[in-house]
Amino acid sequence: MCVIQRSISCSAHLVALILLMLSIITVEAAGQLQQYNILVLTPITSPSHTNVFKPLVMALADRGHRVTHWDGLKPSKNNQTNLRVLYSPVMAEINSEHNVNFNDRDSPLRLLFRVPKTVANYCRAIHEDPVFHRLMNSRNEDKYDLIIVDGFFNECTLILAELFDIPFIYLNCFVPPPWLQNTIGTPMAFDHFPHSGLNFSDKMNFWQRMLNAVSGIALVAFHHVYVVPIIDRAASKVLGVDNATSILEIEDRYLSLLMTNTHFSINYLMPTSPAVIQVGGLHCVPPKPLPADLESFVDGSGDEGFIVVSFGSILRGVEIPGGVRNIFLSTFARLPQRIIWKWEDKGILADGAIPSNVKLVSWLPQQDLLGHPKARLFITHCGLLSKQEAVYHGVPFIALPVWSDQPINAQKAQEDGYAIRLHWDELTEQVLYDAIQLILSDPRYAERMKQVSNLMRDQIESPLDRAIYWIEYVIRHRGAPHLRSSSRELSIYQKGLLDVIFFLSAVFVAILYLAVSLCRYAGSIAMKRRQKSSVIVAPLKKLN
Repeated sequence: MCVIQRSISCSAHLVALILLMLSIITVEAAGQLQQYNILVLTPITSPSHTNVFKPLVMALADRGHRVTHWDGLKPSKNNQTNLRVLYSPVMAEINSEHNVNFNDRDSPLRLLFRVPKTVANYCRAIHEDPVFHRLMNSRNEDKYDLIIVDGFFNECTLILAELFDIPFIYLNCFVPPPWLQNTIGTPMAFDHFPHSGLNFSDKMNFWQRMLNAVSGIALVAFHHVYVVPIIDRAASKVLGVDNATSILEIEDRYLSLLMTNTHFSINYLMPTSPAVIQVGGLHCVPPKPLPADLESFVDGSGDEGFIVVSFGSILRGVEIPGGVRNIFLSTFARLPQRIIWKWEDKGILADGAIPSNVKLVSWLPQQDLLGHPKARLFITHCGLLSKQEAVYHGVPFIALPVWSDQPINAQKAQEDGYAIRLHWDELTEQVLYDAIQLILSDPRYAERMKQVSNLMRDQIESPLDRAIYWIEYVIRHRGAPHLRSSSRELSIYQKGLLDVIFFLSAVFVAILYLAVSLCRYAGSIAMKRRQKSSVIVAPLKKLN
């Protein structure tokens, strides 16, 4: 009996072991079936934009997907066999100088009117690049499942979506402009959502709302009239056809999702749709140990700590005019804190001009510095990525915005109580010094920053995991057409109900006109009757 029981027990264990092995094999097979072929296109980029895309590309490769990344900057060393990085020396040279500088501050119209020419130059460079032609010619060899495109001046690559006949996703590194909101079909909400070209808050008066609406619609029209034809002509030229499919039609047919590098904790609340996924802070990570020279410098700051100064990857410190530069240096010399300043060329500074508590570096590990326990303050241009890093690591800042979305980023931060916004044209040594002292001495800035940092971190999953999920979701569901809003089929005046408002206004005017006409007609009849009765009454009086 015991022998029989042992035999039954052994058989049960054997069956359980076989089932376990089969389940493992099934899971592995399923995992292999879920390996996708993804093309990431960022030929026009900047170091900050690459900082957003790089962790996403690496994470996709880590999950076993085959990823091809055309990056416009020189790639770092890659040890992953399923990640192929395509490098273009010409594109790297273009991305080293985007022809915007300190003198373009507070000139949004000047930057806007440069866009058509800039787009034409970028399209020509992209379409003439050997990497682009290699991708075009590989459509019969590389069967991609999805394209991910940087939404910043990379629309000229979208003819690849049509050639490969696959969906694509925009990943925008900042708040999407009105024409991109219009493309994806998300509500424009000009009543409370200010677009980045204006320096308004979400509480606008009548004139601000009117300007926000008119300028937002004008930007959509500008993009359609002056930018889209340039992209379409470039596509026709590279394809060797007379009338290539318009970029608008390609977006309408193949655009599945807009991932935007925003989060409601630090941006004005943006109305969205299921096809808009916010992944703000995707690139933010815990700090790593500093290089030895920087660690030694910040350790020497004692209890006073240190201040980080950086104006981003596009605006170089050496482009700041000498007078403004001297304001910074003389202010820093008065401080007990140590200063780490991103500065590309020490040669333009005279010997002895750099205070002993200031360290100039051509490149700095910004997140590692902001995450250091001795970081006290950040002086920044307030680009969205820098703002996210400051909030993520909980460091209050002084914002000196220059162009694009930086002014509205700075304004929102100041409204929320964890930053001070200064203006370049009003900057003096005393103004800068007072702002530094206010943030360092008033605990409300650090306390408010801690609150907002907690809001940004309090998410059900990380922004990176969210981005990966939705990328795979779009592939699994073949472009996820069920996410498409029917408003994508409407013109901008229909989305704004302008046709309904016009019709109702016309009906109201018609009714008012009819009512006035009827009143006038009734009045004229009454007048005629009175006149007729007076004519009859007059002879009777004479007879009497």
